[in-house]
Amino acid sequence: MTLQINQIATFGDARRMILDTIVELRNGTMDTGRGMAIAANMKVLNDNIQVEINQAKMVIQAQQAGHSFGRMVGMGQKAIANDENQTA
Repeated sequence: MTLQINQIATFGDARRMILDTIVELRNGTMDTGRGMAIAANMKVLNDNIQVEINQAKMVIQAQQAGHSFGRMVGMGQKAIANDENQTA
């Protein structure tokens, strides 16, 4: 069963969509262009996650060295999707 865009609310949902995309491309039930677009968007999501991880590491290292850039606010709290920003 393929996830619809409005069903992607967690990183587990995003991973499931990646796997569904691979299966559908292999079976020929998804257009290659759509698969490439999904892959590009997932790369952007992955890059965003990596930036948050790097930020957290930097703050921890700075605190260990006796520096403070302030506290991290909202790390990982941004919803991937919600009903307000979805299209049919």
